[in-house]
Amino acid sequence: MIFYRFILQFRIFLYICSHMGTKRHGSCWEYARRVLTVLFALLLSSVQGEETPRDTAPSLPRAGLEWRNVDVDGHRAAVFSMHTDSHGLMWLGTSQGLFLYDGWEAHAVGGKALHGVQVYAIVEHEGRLLLGTNHGFVAYSCEEGVVDSTLSKFPKEEIRCLLADGDRLLVGSLNGLYGLDLKSGKTENLSGGLPHRSVYSLLLDSRGTLYAGTYSGLARYDSSTSRFKTISQGGQDTFVNCMLESPNHKAIFIGTGKGLYRYQSADEQWSRVDEVGDKVVKSLAVNREDHMLVGTYEGLLQLTSDGTQLYRRDTREPSTPAGNQIWAVMEDASGNAFIGHERGLSIASNSHIFRSVKIRSLVDSGESNEFLTVFRDGKGNLWLGGTNGVIVRHADGTTRWHRLVDGDAGDLCVRSVMEDSHGTVWLATDGGIYRHNGSGGFDVFRLHDTSGDRVSNWVYAIRQLGDDLWVASYLGGVNRVGLSKLTGGGDVTADFSLERGKQLATDNISNMVADRKGRLWILLYGDRYLYRYNTASGKTDRYDIRQMAGSDPTHLCLDTKGRLWCAFSGGVMVYGDGEPSTVRFPSLGSDETVLAMTPVDDGVWVSTMTNLWNVDGKSLAPALLPVPQKGFAALWDDRTSGKVIAGGLDEIVEIDKASIAKGQDHGAIRMVLECTDGQVARIHNLVGDRDGLSLPYGSNISLLATALNYSPDVVPHIEYRIVKHGTDDGAEWVVLPEGTGIINLAEMSFGDYDLQVKTVGNPSPPAVVRLKVGRPFWLSWWAILFYCLLAIALAAAVFWYLRRRSMRLMQEREREEALEGVQRKLAFLSDEKQDLEQRVEQLLKTSEEMASRMRLKTITDAKPIEAESSVEKQLADIAKVVEENLSSLELNGAMIGEHCGMSEKQLYRLMKKHLGITPNEYIRNIRLQKAAMLLSQQYFMVSEVAYMVGFSAPSYFSKCFQDYYGVSPSAYNPDQQ
Repeated sequence: MIFYRFILQFRIFLYICSHMGTKRHGSCWEYARRVLTVLFALLLSSVQGEETPRDTAPSLPRAGLEWRNVDVDGHRAAVFSMHTDSHGLMWLGTSQGLFLYDGWEAHAVGGKALHGVQVYAIVEHEGRLLLGTNHGFVAYSCEEGVVDSTLSKFPKEEIRCLLADGDRLLVGSLNGLYGLDLKSGKTENLSGGLPHRSVYSLLLDSRGTLYAGTYSGLARYDSSTSRFKTISQGGQDTFVNCMLESPNHKAIFIGTGKGLYRYQSADEQWSRVDEVGDKVVKSLAVNREDHMLVGTYEGLLQLTSDGTQLYRRDTREPSTPAGNQIWAVMEDASGNAFIGHERGLSIASNSHIFRSVKIRSLVDSGESNEFLTVFRDGKGNLWLGGTNGVIVRHADGTTRWHRLVDGDAGDLCVRSVMEDSHGTVWLATDGGIYRHNGSGGFDVFRLHDTSGDRVSNWVYAIRQLGDDLWVASYLGGVNRVGLSKLTGGGDVTADFSLERGKQLATDNISNMVADRKGRLWILLYGDRYLYRYNTASGKTDRYDIRQMAGSDPTHLCLDTKGRLWCAFSGGVMVYGDGEPSTVRFPSLGSDETVLAMTPVDDGVWVSTMTNLWNVDGKSLAPALLPVPQKGFAALWDDRTSGKVIAGGLDEIVEIDKASIAKGQDHGAIRMVLECTDGQVARIHNLVGDRDGLSLPYGSNISLLATALNYSPDVVPHIEYRIVKHGTDDGAEWVVLPEGTGIINLAEMSFGDYDLQVKTVGNPSPPAVVRLKVGRPFWLSWWAILFYCLLAIALAAAVFWYLRRRSMRLMQEREREEALEGVQRKLAFLSDEKQDLEQRVEQLLKTSEEMASRMRLKTITDAKPIEAESSVEKQLADIAKVVEENLSSLELNGAMIGEHCGMSEKQLYRLMKKHLGITPNEYIRNIRLQKAAMLLSQQYFMVSEVAYMVGFSAPSYFSKCFQDYYGVSPSAYNPDQQ
């Protein structure tokens, strides 16, 4: 093309120069002016020549709107009204309440207060949605997520339309028209002059004139009389459902129960829109192309200058609207058309990002063809090969379907298309090699290998190297044949064939490409290797793709830099000058079996069973393209039109690369909302909110993430992860299922987190929502204070216990030492007593001597009690047990009862009855009496006496002695008592 443009410019230059030379010029300045004119003409032709290739592309026929149907409340809700608020959120007024549409699903809002309420009209005012319902006037607070009843000052009658004019709201009900001042709350009745009190539509035109559509016709408000005036339509009163001012503001379109009318207020003229007929018109809208969208009870009508298109339900076509009674119609800022009907919501894209063209739009036929290859030749013809021949869209806009029929095989499948260096188009088919002869027909060749044993019937690829064609086929292997031998058609023998078992493992070829260095890259069916055959040296190299990637190779292509790309299930491998690089697609839990691959710009696009991926040629980063995936089996980068053409079942799809590249923000997360029990709780955007969302410990929360893009062409996958606030700890991304934006977080643990949300493969930074999860009750401030107090108490208890234990041990040691001293003294006294007795017996025989002997004996011997009755015997036994165990610390009532053969209660009753004291009191009295006797002898210290009579501590003994005798043990003197 550059060469031809240069020749054209050179011829223009010679022509102009020769033209200038035929006339004499008045001056050199004139000559210079003409030379500059020539140069400018050449520059202009050069600049214009750069744009010509794009203009030569034949445009595909424009298809009608394709609809995606959205169920609202499980098919049970009819959509009566639609509204896009100031935040870009779409609201649906339905027969089952108010719903929020996030681009994937419809979510109920308002809880029980709006459940089952029929919402006919929606307007927005200062963050509130004002609703006209069958239960009257309702205000919904978006920020708080609750129904506000403070404005509901109207009777509980059905309201069909609302119109906001600043702070004034006009309310059309079945019982009249009212005005409401939203600031003061003051209401007024404006029904005067209406042809009927039931108001179904309101319109404030560009001139400020108010129109009211009623059950019995149209009325216009006269501000001078403060009353409405009926506008007659040919003397007939008709039911006015809807109104719309024309884009040029010269007329008003009136949708009635008997068709569509055009009313010109300037001359009071009415005219009927004949294209609509007598259909009941329920809603009106104008799209960006100034096409009228008319919602009727029989479907949606699109009125264009080229004609009328009717969209209604067709059970044979899933891309038609789900319902025919069109209650509401609108178009958003992106050109998407929305219709609300008795079965929910239907959406059609009117954008240029993604456009589907059905076979029936290309050719007048209902036959099927699944496209397997797409190719545009040097003449601008678009070749669409598939399972039923090839469809050619010629540069002049005509289309022809070539059904390649073989007598034995039937309809032939076209698997690839190739154009050689001479501009001849070749088809690889299941019936051999087809060559387009330029006159609309084909020459058919059956290529045999050099041995004559194999025939290239199922051809998968044809590649040209020099003056030869290399043909790859299933069961036929790889064969080379010179172009000069392929004349006229018929059987042809190859000049060279790759040997099975030598260069290749089998003859079952599935794909083949030829690189710039004259090497063939070959794939075999069910084989783990990628083969590279050097046509110059005859050497074959093998690359074990299964070992490197974990899966067998399936597809091949070369990019604009000459690198080879090899696809496997779930990713691709890139072979350049160095070591191959492996690219794996993010895990979406879907089937990523590769169906097609093609170079696009400096990278590749890969179509899988469920997704369409773009692998950047520089960074090798995979990005999920936000387009509907229909299992495309063919891809082609159509540089002539600037679009990628994808082939599917009975359709081809045009994808605008520029719009995709510029529209990465189509998939950017715009809002994250809080949900409760499956309903949107608050319409408060959590993205970028510094305060974030505070949650109790262990709570479960649902969040709704939306990109605020409602085009059915854009189908992003959302993924999220949770990291510590202000960090990026490398947590793995969790991918949500396609078609949902609900993020469910369960049993959140204490901490400050960042919830990062984005669409899969989107290079834009993720949206961040801060989550503050509170402490559990056992980590609250009062719990911590309780723990501190408890720890102090435990420490004090331990200290007290250890101190008491230490004191007890010390007292025990003192007692043991004291008792040891007592034993020593008693032993000493016993020895002294024996010596004294001997001397007394020898020296003193008198009674005085015998009395002295008895006094010494009472020091250690207890005087026996002579008892006569049984009670006295029991008391004597008790006294004996007490005497024998007086020094024991374990002496108590239980021990006495055990030794005396009676229970502790019996012992208590016995002693209380006969002695008047309790066992413990008796034990203490005996101990104190014994202590007094021992102290009176002045042989032992106070502490020794205390331990001898069974007290654990001398201090306690002193206290008890003081209480009993009135003096301390150390001051006790029996002579003074």
